[in-house]
Amino acid sequence: MSSSASHIVTRPVRFSDTDAAGVAHFSRLLVFVEEAVHDFFQRQKIPVFDAATAWPIVSLQTDFKAACRFEDKLDVALSVDRVGTSSLTMVFAVQKSDGTPCFDGRVTLCHIDPSQSAASPIPEKTRNALLAPAV
Repeated sequence: MSSSASHIVTRPVRFSDTDAAGVAHFSRLLVFVEEAVHDFFQRQKIPVFDAATAWPIVSLQTDFKAACRFEDKLDVALSVDRVGTSSLTMVFAVQKSDGTPCFDGRVTLCHIDPSQSAASPIPEKTRNALLAPAV
């Protein structure tokens, strides 16, 4: 990893995240990861979306290991893996509060200028915040 930055967000599986059997749908679990990424950005004082910045996901790889059920408390751990010219790759691991691994993977986001709808270089201030230890 190119950074020691690590960030953990704890979130319960809510009823709206589950199917009729009380199992969380995989698409909702990926929302947990996106929420954790945004929380990381906010804590590092990195804009998530403004006139000059947006971060669409351009690649996502996930391996599921265990079912997540209604009212499970999940810890979403993120680390910066790579900061490119206009992209950011983070690795994530999600586990239940009892330590049971649920799923892990990596997500790549592209820094864009919303007015151009095209990749743009990550600003130096943002790059420094991404590479700094999480606050």
